[in-house]
Formats: sequence, C-alpha cells, structure tokens
Amino acid sequence: MQNVFDNHVTNPDLTVIFLHGIAAESATWRAVFHEISQDHSLQNVRLVALDLLGFGKSLHAGWLDYDYYDYITAINHTIKHLKISSPVVLVGHSMGALIAANYATSSRASVKPLSLILVSPPVLLADELAHLPDKIYTKTYGSLHQFAKEVPAAETLAHFIQRFSSFRSNYLKEPSFQKSMDNIILNHDNYKTFTNLKVPTLLLHGHFDPLVLGANLRLVAKNNPHYVTYQSVIGHHDISVGKRVKIIAEIKKGLKDAKAATL
Repeated sequence: MQNVFDNHVTNPDLTVIFLHGIAAESATWRAVFHEISQDHSLQNVRLVALDLLGFGKSLHAGWLDYDYYDYITAINHTIKHLKISSPVVLVGHSMGALIAANYATSSRASVKPLSLILVSPPVLLADELAHLPDKIYTKTYGSLHQFAKEVPAAETLAHFIQRFSSFRSNYLKEPSFQKSMDNIILNHDNYKTFTNLKVPTLLLHGHFDPLVLGANLRLVAKNNPHYVTYQSVIGHHDISVGKRVKIIAEIKKGLKDAKAATL
C-alpha cells in the first residue's frame, strides 16, 4: 500500500494513519492536514495517509480479492515499511472506517491502535437484524458497478455523489470497486465487528449524509457503550468542517493518552 502523505516527524509521540473511502484517494484528508499543520500542539504528531489497494498510487491488480485479509496485510506491510513504533490512532472515512475497525479487532493486526476515529462508516446491520433501509442500500449501491458497465446514467449518479463526498467516478469500472463493495461495504459482519471493538472509538456521522444510516451507528454505540461514542454533526458524507473539528479534537486526546502512557 502506498503512503502518499507523510510529514516525517522524528521520534513522534503519536502516529495517525488515515484511510480513505471507496473510489477515493488519500487527498480526502488534505483539509485535515492543513488545519493540523497550523496547530502548534500537534507538531510532534506524525501524519500518514495511505492510498488503499486498488486506488490512487497503490497496487491495482485484478487477482486481488480486495477483502479484509488483503487490506490488513497491506496495512501491516506499510507500518513495517515506515518503521512506525509510536502509539497509533487510525482514522478512516467511509470504507476506510470499516477497514480500520476490522483491523482493530483482527488477530492478524501487527499494531493495536490506541483509538479509532471512524468518519461516516456505512455499517449495515447483521442479517438477522436487517430492515428495509438496509435492503434498499444494499440493492442500490451493490449494483452500482454493474450499472456502470451497462447504463450510462450510472456515471451521472456517480458525478452527483461526488458533490458531497470524495467519491471519484473513474473507479466505477475498476475491479477494486466491485470487489471492495461486495467484500467490505456490503459485508453484514461489519455490525458484529463494530459491537466487538475493544478500543476507544468515535463514530462521526454527517446529519444529512445520504450514504450512511445513522440509526445503525447509534445502535452500535448503544450496544458497545464502554468503547464506542456516536456524534452527529452538520454535513453530508464528506469531511466537513464540523467533522474536521471533531477529528482534530480526538487526535489531541490520543496524543494526551499516548504521553500519559509513557510516564
């Protein structure tokens, strides 16, 4: 997995790894990095943004499954390659939030994150809990890749989605899009993963987000109250101003916890 942004802090107190969403790239976090760079209290925090497999500058390969195994393997490799040894906070947006949560619960993860900041995670309920909105979501977005092959209107829909997210329509016909949609976003095990989180986790939801079911996130927080906190802010699916404020505040909390752990 290619790290596209690294501010190369020497001996950082904390490293924050950012994972973007499906059909997006590490540029998703540009505004966040700009605001952090202006905050003197965060000057000793290392910031690393990755292009996930199949997107941006990372490996594009039809033989990859683009499932949790592939993404966890790639994250482990990147952490080793970058020689990250400080405490780590994972920040994920949309599909990147699902991958971050799965990483935090996986026995294969090479690092246990200090905390998670999960922005706009499209968590579907488990099969036995699924209800009508989940089924509509699955039918609509799970078919988007196939529509792109057959119906030109799908491109118009993709461009519309781009207006309120980091989604890029040029990935619609990529194997990474179809496989990630099937194996990550439409995976009904995600709900169980989120309720099994054992690290402090903030779920951030845009109040007007048409791509994420806020009720599902509230249910996760209700069923995992010791570790998961849910907050809704004004915004859509993208990294809005309100979300950036919350992200930076959580990073500061992570930095405080990391320093306390070394005392």
